[in-house]
Amino acid sequence: MQAPHVPLSAWWGAAIAATVIFLVAFLPLMPDRSYRIRMFLTPAGMAGILALAAAVKKDMPLAVALSLYTAMVMVFVTGFIGRRTELRTKFLDLSLHGERPENALSGGAWLQLAVSLIVLMPLAIWLAVASS
Repeated sequence: MQAPHVPLSAWWGAAIAATVIFLVAFLPLMPDRSYRIRMFLTPAGMAGILALAAAVKKDMPLAVALSLYTAMVMVFVTGFIGRRTELRTKFLDLSLHGERPENALSGGAWLQLAVSLIVLMPLAIWLAVASS
């Protein structure tokens, strides 16, 4: 099956939309200002990782980088759908008591995140290759 060509402008739109969705989904869950700042900077960190990968692989097309960025951001959004209460509780406990076994994510959350990664990253690569 041939992947459809996705124009670069659509990848920019998808990347911006994914960033907004990520921030809307995760910022309200943060227990205090320092966690909100970290969560606000998370998409920039993901973009930085891709910028580094693009620098290492000098001929990476922008469409590929944008599709991978969009997928990375959406992996977290879809990976935690329906887990707002768990995340809010874990982040609050983490801010109050630091890292400890009680504030680790549940097995179901890890499984959901893994499935999201397994589905979205190959899809992004498939679409990006057709767009480049």
